[in-house]
Amino acid sequence: MGCRLQHQLGQARRIGIVRTDRVGDMVLTLPMVRAIHRVNPRAEVLIFAHSRTEALLRGQPEVAAYGFVDREPLRELLRRYRPEVLFFPRPVLQEAWEAYRQRVPCRIGSGYRWYSGLFTHRIYEHRRLGQWHEAQYNVRMVEFAAGVQGLPVELVAPRLDSAAQMRVRELLEEIGAPPRFWVLHPGGGGSAPRWSPQAFGELGKRLNAAGIPCVFTGTAAESAYAEAIRAVFPEARLLFGRTTLEELIALLECAAGLVANSTGVVHLAAALGVPVVGLYARSPEHHPRRWGPCARRAIVLVPPDTAAPQELEAIPVEAVAEAVRCLHMAAEAALLDAVGVGALHVER
Repeated sequence: MGCRLQHQLGQARRIGIVRTDRVGDMVLTLPMVRAIHRVNPRAEVLIFAHSRTEALLRGQPEVAAYGFVDREPLRELLRRYRPEVLFFPRPVLQEAWEAYRQRVPCRIGSGYRWYSGLFTHRIYEHRRLGQWHEAQYNVRMVEFAAGVQGLPVELVAPRLDSAAQMRVRELLEEIGAPPRFWVLHPGGGGSAPRWSPQAFGELGKRLNAAGIPCVFTGTAAESAYAEAIRAVFPEARLLFGRTTLEELIALLECAAGLVANSTGVVHLAAALGVPVVGLYARSPEHHPRRWGPCARRAIVLVPPDTAAPQELEAIPVEAVAEAVRCLHMAAEAALLDAVGVGALHVER
């Protein structure tokens, strides 16, 4: 069966990936596209997703086509694009059933679902154990299908939208944000514990006093955080509910760094090459080993061993501020070195 699967993957003209959940999950799924092209450079890679992730897929040269299941039934998308191989990084019963009904020849998914018989090839890895990073789990699916090991895990940066960039420049001018600002993002999708908005407000206040300007972001539904932040930091620059996903991407691209809980924004920043300070729980289902930033310039903080694994409030504000200062100074030194100014010497 293994040799047959390798042959199917290597010869397929159209290979699909079904991932219909959130933005961060899509960021960590897109490395599969490059992995597929490494084992089958001629294949057209198709993405079946939710329209909330459109900003990540639009203009990607390695994605031949994409369709959104909230706009058109998956069965219709499968009939139109006719993938020969279909990966399910996050299995969903209805999606697996539709692929089975449409007789997609090769369907690859988890072997640990009661409906795993709908897949032609099954992978026996418990992701909830968090042995690998989520992006690596996804690439390992391609390795399994291709019969190879060691495929690189490469994040795919979203394409910047010129209209969004212009809108972000207007917003930054409106709130008086100077260059080299950090984005503080206190919200999240609700799937992981969060550091409090009060702690984020105190962090912004300390960073501002240290000469590191900050901009707070979040969705309109998280705008209640604004009051908690302003109570601690009255001068805070707030953009809650004022950016689309395209504009958030443009904002991150021109930021000096990001501080956030475990959320999709962390992975967006990492894909853009922006320094990240991530705040994570130590519990297996939320651990940074699986969900942390795939970034060279990143610092991850978790609650101390003396606190409960999910008690993010036990992470001191000063520890987060010090992590920001460390990354900020490193970036400033690299910038000066790039323009030939020379190294910085800092005494404390």
